[in-house]
Amino acid sequence: MTVRKIYLQICSFFTYKQLLCLCCLFPLCAFSQDTIYTQDLIQVVSLEEWLDRQLEEQGRQLYRRDSLQKDSLYKDLVYRDSLLTAQLCSIKDSIARMRPTMPEEIRRVQDSIEQDKQRVIQSLSNRERKIELDIAPALIYDEMEDVQEISAAIRQRNSYWRKDINLSLHFTQNYISSNWYKGGNSSIAMLGIQKVEVSYQKDKLSWYNLAEWRLGMTTVAGDSLRKYNFTDDLFRIYSKVGYKIYNQLDVSSSVDFQTNFFNVWNANQHTAKTAPLTPIKLNLTLGLDWKPVKNLSIMVSPLAYKMVYAFKTDSNLVDVTNYGIKRGNNITNIIGSSVRLTYKWQPLREIYLDTELYCYTDYRKVEIDWEINCNFILTRFISVRLSLHPRYDNTVKSDDNKAHLQFKELLSLGFAHHFW
Repeated sequence: MTVRKIYLQICSFFTYKQLLCLCCLFPLCAFSQDTIYTQDLIQVVSLEEWLDRQLEEQGRQLYRRDSLQKDSLYKDLVYRDSLLTAQLCSIKDSIARMRPTMPEEIRRVQDSIEQDKQRVIQSLSNRERKIELDIAPALIYDEMEDVQEISAAIRQRNSYWRKDINLSLHFTQNYISSNWYKGGNSSIAMLGIQKVEVSYQKDKLSWYNLAEWRLGMTTVAGDSLRKYNFTDDLFRIYSKVGYKIYNQLDVSSSVDFQTNFFNVWNANQHTAKTAPLTPIKLNLTLGLDWKPVKNLSIMVSPLAYKMVYAFKTDSNLVDVTNYGIKRGNNITNIIGSSVRLTYKWQPLREIYLDTELYCYTDYRKVEIDWEINCNFILTRFISVRLSLHPRYDNTVKSDDNKAHLQFKELLSLGFAHHFW
């Protein structure tokens, strides 16, 4: 079909006037549509402003959608955190309810094992190694000290008993020939210490035992009667039993037995300051034992019994009045009060300090004895020991019939070993 035929068919449907109207209305409609669009554009000052408005509207829509998502996420996090907080509170409450029923030994062993782990990790970090805490007790290390610490923790994990053995032998030596231009005397000094500690801890019951023997001797210059003399002679057994009544407070009772086995002579004299089993000291106490921190014990005994006995094989050998015994007797019994403070401190692995302060009074006379010992570990078997021992006892009178402060100090180097 040609264009002409199509045109003739269209013209057959419309009259001449209708076609004329259609031809005039089509451009007018198109013009009116452009005019309306143009009027919309005129309302906008510029195209950039119009684009800014479109972007702003889109931004508002995005913000509303994101704010909804943000609120939903926040509510979800708060809900999860609240559940976690509730679970933690429940766990804490369970632990708080279980902790009073847990044996004191379990808590103490856990603390001890944790300290051993930290000590092992510190030792290994110095050698630039890294290990996990969970496998630390099972490893074997080069140094025997680490092995002993770990094995002791493993052995004692399920045991109520603890034991500690210390052996040491310290000595000093000085040689001067007879023709030395400044003169002088050769000398040798030696000090041996054997110390055994055994303790028991279960629930509220505790029991501590100590056995110690110290023997020191030295050559004597200027004594024409003997070549050597004893400078330290002590055999001691101490036992303390306690029952916890409140947190760090125990009701405790203790027994302290002390004596010596050898004669400690006065220079150039046939009399001695001490003799075998002279004196024998026995202290019985009953009171309260306060342990505010680890390794610190303060025992206050309002009721304390003290006995001093002299085993007199020769009445002219030892002056028993130096021990508070009246002349002509060999025993004295005193009732009074006492305070005993013991503390052990190890700021570094190579430094170990222990001290014991004992005060006794019968409200007429007083005895104060303070012993401080500090060990500096040089190697596995070699250590330096510094001992300070001030003492005051107004039952012991000097030549002026007055009591004075007594003091003994010793610095020595020697063999020392520690067992578990």
